[in-house]
Amino acid sequence: MPQRYVIVGITAVAALWMYIDRVCFSILARSIQTDLGIPDEQKADALGAFFLTYALFLIPTGLLADRFGPRLVLTISIAAWSFVTGMTAFATGFTGLIAIRLVLGITESGAYPAAAGLVKRWALPDERGRFNSIVALGGRAGGAVAPWMTAGLAILLAGWGLQSWQGSSSGANWRGVFVIYGACGLVVALLFWLLVRDTPDSTLASPVAIRKSFGAELRIIIRGILRLARSRVMWFFGLVQLGVNIGWAFLVTLLPDYLSERFQVPLEDRGTMQSVILATGCLGMIVGGLTADWFRRKLGPRWGRAVPLGFTLAGCAAMCFCVPLLSDPWAVVGVLAAMAFLVDLGIPSIWAFAQDVGGRNVGAALGWGNMMGNLAAWRSPILLTQVKLAAGWDIAFVVCGAAFVGACLCGLMLDATNPIGDENP
Repeated sequence: MPQRYVIVGITAVAALWMYIDRVCFSILARSIQTDLGIPDEQKADALGAFFLTYALFLIPTGLLADRFGPRLVLTISIAAWSFVTGMTAFATGFTGLIAIRLVLGITESGAYPAAAGLVKRWALPDERGRFNSIVALGGRAGGAVAPWMTAGLAILLAGWGLQSWQGSSSGANWRGVFVIYGACGLVVALLFWLLVRDTPDSTLASPVAIRKSFGAELRIIIRGILRLARSRVMWFFGLVQLGVNIGWAFLVTLLPDYLSERFQVPLEDRGTMQSVILATGCLGMIVGGLTADWFRRKLGPRWGRAVPLGFTLAGCAAMCFCVPLLSDPWAVVGVLAAMAFLVDLGIPSIWAFAQDVGGRNVGAALGWGNMMGNLAAWRSPILLTQVKLAAGWDIAFVVCGAAFVGACLCGLMLDATNPIGDENP
């Protein structure tokens, strides 16, 4: 098997475990809330806290991956977020829980920027859509299996291990789930370090060299951030992801609560429904990689990136506006699955756009867009919870639809023929 397929495959596995660790919290949130005795508002804060630090550290970690290589940065990230995931099992109150969620955001922030840089080094321009879709598909697959697997594992582990520690009235062993997921992630980190190389002839910077150049690298990071902030096309790129994540984050944060409150769906069925929606998104990711490359060949770099995003995000808005009209939970699942499909259909084009315009700073370029997107994801559960409490779930979906409309308009403004610079900042 060609080495580049091994590289892409193990990177996809890393993304899979990242999303398992990220998404599992939403399906366990009610059980954690019950056992720790925290109100709805604090639960919403805990759901969103991850996205805050994840957003703020995307650009710095992306620039570090550009400078020191994605292999080193991504290996450290996998090991760190796996350790933090395991530590979630030992939370005893809201303060400890929110601290763990904030640190988890920091440790996961280097993953996708580093992965984008890795793909650019190993793929030709017309292959980037497919390679990006494979890596991102790993993440979406992790998100898809996480609700179903997590719900089943929490029930299966009932009465074992850490469940008796600090007491448990929820009936679900969420502490044991986090320990198992953390241990599996550490194995993935080891495999990634052993199998992945930055380039076929890459060498790794020594720890001594990294320490000596820290001050210079910090200045480079600051200059790189300023360059991104001066680019109009990067602001449109960020606003696309901001609008997308207000709506998409609902699927991995508040969806289980919505199914429980609106339709009284039990825990195991909520996990199945959430998995069906996110698994449908995986199909969009597979098709999206092929369509991203096809559109670029047919329409060129300008419209070949913008048209797929405009089409998919307009469809997402329509799906959100349909949800308030439905009265059956499985009908809602079907519509939200279509939304997830369309979101993921456009993701390879988003990654490819960052690779088109990023020059040598691909990690930073993708990090800029992801930063704005995840700031929206941070506020999404908090905003939508407040909207729900004030006006009901139907209006919350209208807000999501409006966010997708804004993202659609910004997506049509993207111009991949305007690079932000091929030279080092």
